[in-house]
Amino acid sequence: MEIKVVIEDVVPEKEYILMTKPDESITFVEVMDRLGFKYYRPCGGFGKCLSCAVRFVYGAPEMTADDERALEFWEMRNGWRLGCKCVISHDCKIQVPKRLVSEINSIGVPQTTEELPLDKTNIAIAVDVGTTTLAATAIDLNTGKVLRQHTWTNGQTKYGMDVMSRIKAAIDGHGEELQQLVVGDLMKMGVKIIGEDFLTHKVVMSGNTVMTHLLLKYPVDGMAQYPFHPYTLDVVKFREEHRDIFFMPAISAFVGGDIVSGLFYLKQQAKARKEEDDIFIMVDMGTNAEIVLFDGEKYWCSSASAGPALEGASLKCGVASVRGAINHLSIHGREVKYTTIGGEKPIGLCGSGVIDIIHELRRNNIIDEGGLLIDEYSETGFPVTEDIVVTGEDIQQVILAKAAIRSGIEMLLNAAKLSLEQIDHLFVAGGLGSSVSIWAAAGIGLFPKELIPKFESVGNASLHGDIAFIMNPDEDALKEIKENSQIVILATDPKFEELFINNLNLN
Repeated sequence: MEIKVVIEDVVPEKEYILMTKPDESITFVEVMDRLGFKYYRPCGGFGKCLSCAVRFVYGAPEMTADDERALEFWEMRNGWRLGCKCVISHDCKIQVPKRLVSEINSIGVPQTTEELPLDKTNIAIAVDVGTTTLAATAIDLNTGKVLRQHTWTNGQTKYGMDVMSRIKAAIDGHGEELQQLVVGDLMKMGVKIIGEDFLTHKVVMSGNTVMTHLLLKYPVDGMAQYPFHPYTLDVVKFREEHRDIFFMPAISAFVGGDIVSGLFYLKQQAKARKEEDDIFIMVDMGTNAEIVLFDGEKYWCSSASAGPALEGASLKCGVASVRGAINHLSIHGREVKYTTIGGEKPIGLCGSGVIDIIHELRRNNIIDEGGLLIDEYSETGFPVTEDIVVTGEDIQQVILAKAAIRSGIEMLLNAAKLSLEQIDHLFVAGGLGSSVSIWAAAGIGLFPKELIPKFESVGNASLHGDIAFIMNPDEDALKEIKENSQIVILATDPKFEELFINNLNLN
């Protein structure tokens, strides 16, 4: 059996061919695996997000109930099938949208390539193990200079874009593969930033609790359901092949080492500025949304279940931060002006573009405060480009995500008995936090407008913290953060439900 795959909008066009046994049936997902592609499946192949459709030029499989749920009849007649569900049993040619296989960019980690010192043993590596994106930095231990940085799409995304999908995959017996996927990615990054003969004696790593557990091959069963018990929250350090490897400690199952690392970085910065007692809120806006309020003594922490909407994953025309993703836009009358990552042809909206479009639709009265489109667009959705449309359902998903984060901020303020006027800084971190427009975010009510002048984007705070710890390995400071942290559980608190309902609008 001959299976041909073509990636759309790649010039010159290239066909990738996979030959299989004549009587073999194979899933499209396995085809992509064998061809070496990282295939973007936001929901991990459960058929929930309905956003991974591909087009069969010829040889399309029979239509299934999953296809009928995801696609219009005319689309299926034209060869479109839901990629995560289709099974191939005869010769075919498949067109795959570029957005489903593009390498994800980390806006907060610019790619850099400096000349490496001759003595590579004086290089340390900092690594942020993100749910979606891996980021690594090479540091000169003598000077603290950042030598090289690189990002890479986490290969585990084949099992879904959220941590619960990864936990389920591990429990279902894929733990070994999940570990090997990320280890393989990290080894490739090491070669990329230092070279085939890369050698370092110090590696500091941070990540959310689930990512760390999967990398270390610790059991994740305890994090599958409430009350969410991780295998460990402690510092993990060991020596392997002449390397000292250090993993940041975590605070809870869903406030992980990446947040501890980010807080370590912010405290180091505050110390340098003599602002150690300043009160701040840190919101890490990646695949998950973690929120921390420091009241001068205690760290009030929580994780808001915002879902994947603000990452673009569950939206009709949403994409990750890949080349061609619309990252910023404005609307004047009905004319849309936009920019894309890499300046390439637009293929969809990533997180910052999603927030911009909702703000601009509201500002132009194309949607009301509840997110309902005016009659002109209620059936078809609002056209951003000829091929990219924002639907009423997309808007409602964003409002749900926005309400979760805003309510989480308000819950922490209530717990710490603080008002917005007492907040000195709003630090926004993470992939989305690096590119979000504070005016658009506050305009849709994601952040209180009172915090606009206190906003500061800190990029990949987790990676910054790893670097800071490499140069100043102060474990007592990490211990202080852990011991003075207080988890605020949102889901079981009736007050959160009340705030959530009140925030289901664009005010």
